[in-house]
Amino acid sequence: MKLEFRAIVGILVLGFSIILLFVGVVLVANRPPSAKELAATLTALPSPTWAPTATPTPIPTIPGVTADLLACQRQAGIEMNERDLVGAVNISDDHLFRLTWVAHGWEINDLDDALPGVILGLDVALDVWQNGCAVYDRIQIDVWERSGERQSRRLSVQSHIDDLIAWRDKTITDQELIARLEIVAP
Repeated sequence: MKLEFRAIVGILVLGFSIILLFVGVVLVANRPPSAKELAATLTALPSPTWAPTATPTPIPTIPGVTADLLACQRQAGIEMNERDLVGAVNISDDHLFRLTWVAHGWEINDLDDALPGVILGLDVALDVWQNGCAVYDRIQIDVWERSGERQSRRLSVQSHIDDLIAWRDKTITDQELIARLEIVAP
């Protein structure tokens, strides 16, 4: 019995020794590399080639129109929409804010007929200017009348931003602003 006991203990010691040897080999094989070995390995590796990144496409512009002007035109379009004005806006690099307003539903023969829409257009120009788009000093509103399929230009109204600022600050009255407007018939 003593012999069997010694044989079992011997087998167990031998088994543990083999397991310990195996764990030691695994640890030595997986040990972290030294700084010298790591540097040699990194210099021997090929440099990675990165996939090319997409270059953002610039905002398409017409000569003389910058991205800032386009952003201001967008803001002016939003302001027109809030006032239910139908038309288009163009802000050019020659410091001109041009609003083309198409009047629906009423006949326009002179400034008095167009005045409600013209005042809204001037208000749009002033709001856009005061909201950070101070890139123009002249405003022109082209008034078009549309009845059915027919559309005809009735008049153009021009103003300076200084007059609009004075009007908003109540330095000049509505009548004084109207008197300062330059009216151009087609």
